[in-house]
Amino acid sequence: MLGKHRAVFKAHQFSLVFAKGVFGLDVQRCLEARGLLEQRGLDLLEQVSEAQDLRRRHIIWEPGQPATHVCLVRGGIVKISKVNEEGRELTLHFFTRDHLFGEFALVGDAPHDTVAEAYEDTLLVRIPREEFQRVMMRTPALALRLVKLVTERRQRLERRVENLLFRSAHSRLASLFLELAQSFGVRDSRGLIINLKLTHKEIASLVGATRETVSFAILDLRRDGIILTEGKRVVILDEEGMRKLRVA
Repeated sequence: MLGKHRAVFKAHQFSLVFAKGVFGLDVQRCLEARGLLEQRGLDLLEQVSEAQDLRRRHIIWEPGQPATHVCLVRGGIVKISKVNEEGRELTLHFFTRDHLFGEFALVGDAPHDTVAEAYEDTLLVRIPREEFQRVMMRTPALALRLVKLVTERRQRLERRVENLLFRSAHSRLASLFLELAQSFGVRDSRGLIINLKLTHKEIASLVGATRETVSFAILDLRRDGIILTEGKRVVILDEEGMRKLRVA
C-alpha cells in the first residue's frame, strides 16, 4: 500500500546531491542548504515537497506522462529505463540515496520518454517543477549546477552509445562494473563489492547485450580472477585488471 506524507526537512539537514553520470555517480554536493539556498527557499521547498514510500517495482512514471516534478531519493534505489516497441529494455540510470533525478522537467514541457520505477523499497521526495524553478530564479548557483548536471549526463550517455557500438562485451562489462562501484561499492578484505543485486538479464539491459553473452563474459572474468560473484552481487578482485579491460 502506497503511503504518502508531508516531507519535513530541517534547514540544517536539507541538502540535495546532484548525481553525475549514467549510474547516478555521487561526485559533488551541488546544493548545500546553508550555503546556496536562503532560508526562504528552504521554507518554500519544505512546504511543497511530498515524500512517498514506494514498494519495489512501483512505477513512478511511464512514457507519455507529463513531467511535473523533480525527484530526490532519500532511501532505496530508482531505475530509469527505456523499452522499445518489441519490449526490449535498456537501463539508463540507477539512482540511490540523496540523488536527484527528473531534472529535465525543469528545462522543457516534453512528457517523459522513459520508465522510472522503484528498484527496491524506496523513500522518494517529489518537488513540483514550478516551485523548484522559483527557487532556481533566486539562486543562480543552483541554476548553474543544473546546467552542469544536464550536460554531464548527456555526455555520459553519448559515451555509453559509443561503447555499445565499438566495444566488446567484456569491455562494456568492465566499464559498467567500475561505474556501479563508484555509487554502490563497499570495500572488504577481498576487494570492492558492488552492493546492487543484478541478474544477468538486468546486466544485459545495461550493456546492450544478450543474457547469454553476458553470462559467458562474466564467466571469463571469474576465470581470469578479475571478479567473483556472490548471488546477484559482483565483487571486483582486480581493479587494475578491470580498468585495463575497460579500454581494451
